[in-house]
Amino acid sequence: MDYKKISLLPLLCTIVFLSGCNQKKGTDETGNGLTSGAVVIDIEKALEEGAPQYLSQFSSEIEYIRLEMADEGLVAGNSRSYVLEDYIYTVAFRQILQFDRKTGKFIKELSHYGNDPEAYQYTLPDTPPTKSNEIYVRTGNRIKTLNSNGEIKTVASGPTEVDHSFEIEEGIFAGYVLNKSCNVKDQLIIFNRKGDIIKSFPNHQQCEPNRTNSISFRIGEGWFFTKSNDVFFKEAFNDTVFQVTKNELLPAVIFNMGEHSPSYEKKEIMEDDDYLNIYSVSNIDLNNNYVFFNIKYQGQRFSAYHNIKENQTHLAYERYAQRSSFQDDLNEFIPFSARYINDQNELVSNVEAEVLYDWFRNNPDKIGSLPKHIQSLQNIDPEDNPVVMIVKLK
Repeated sequence: MDYKKISLLPLLCTIVFLSGCNQKKGTDETGNGLTSGAVVIDIEKALEEGAPQYLSQFSSEIEYIRLEMADEGLVAGNSRSYVLEDYIYTVAFRQILQFDRKTGKFIKELSHYGNDPEAYQYTLPDTPPTKSNEIYVRTGNRIKTLNSNGEIKTVASGPTEVDHSFEIEEGIFAGYVLNKSCNVKDQLIIFNRKGDIIKSFPNHQQCEPNRTNSISFRIGEGWFFTKSNDVFFKEAFNDTVFQVTKNELLPAVIFNMGEHSPSYEKKEIMEDDDYLNIYSVSNIDLNNNYVFFNIKYQGQRFSAYHNIKENQTHLAYERYAQRSSFQDDLNEFIPFSARYINDQNELVSNVEAEVLYDWFRNNPDKIGSLPKHIQSLQNIDPEDNPVVMIVKLK
């Protein structure tokens, strides 16, 4: 998901914002697997030093899984693909489909939209699977999961103020509280299956409310993601990625965005033109070695990653390109834009069938030099399902 609105406070104040002055820094001993202290990524410097970036810098192979077309298996638009050990799931608005991990064969649709006990009211495309590889959905304030057999169960009843949530340990959930009214006192709350609040992390920031009659179509302003058993959280108006535990928030990654980050104070009153001169960070995910993310600035999108061990940020930049992605120098094929990292150390994305169709039509002289498994994609129809791209990380 792309978020237009983000804010930057001085780094120390950002940490104080959610966690207080006594907040501990993340270390290897805390289990987040990052280097000692928060990783700092300088966005301004990364853009200044932007250059073509290549898959071979962090991978030696890429796999393409063509998702089978079936009567009930047409993937809806704006879907997210999640690659697990045995299955691929596509999650879109009111649709969750299951495919075979190795072949892409369509298996079934999981549950359905509705009000009956076996249904859900909301799919959550930007929320990754649970630690036990189940898919989150919601009905009202009831948090539900779907397993690989399509069985649905309610795992918690969230407090009414919670916008997004994720289970951080057995029976304990973290919930993000959306602050559109600019008078919300809590930013994150910790609660149990019954919805009882165990702990809250206060929101010390203030914003100016929108007093006009305009309507906002923002879907969400905070999101959770995981690395093995660790859960992380990023709020769109904050520069810091936190590891979330039952008792504290551990700063893991700080995006230094300088003057190109809007203040939290103005987040509800910004006009469309204001967005052009700010950095919007999205599609963040990490493991022990890398932090992958996207940047949107002045109408352009840039893929980037930070090598944690080398403390070096690599941002893909191509002059005049609306979107700069990682170039496939392994096969001389289409560019790659990262979406998320799974527990198999695989970096996952997907590409629309029309993009592949156009590439083959425009590059007939290059087809013969492609590996056989990529050549097999040349009969794709522009209306086919998306193709899942899986990069094995070094």
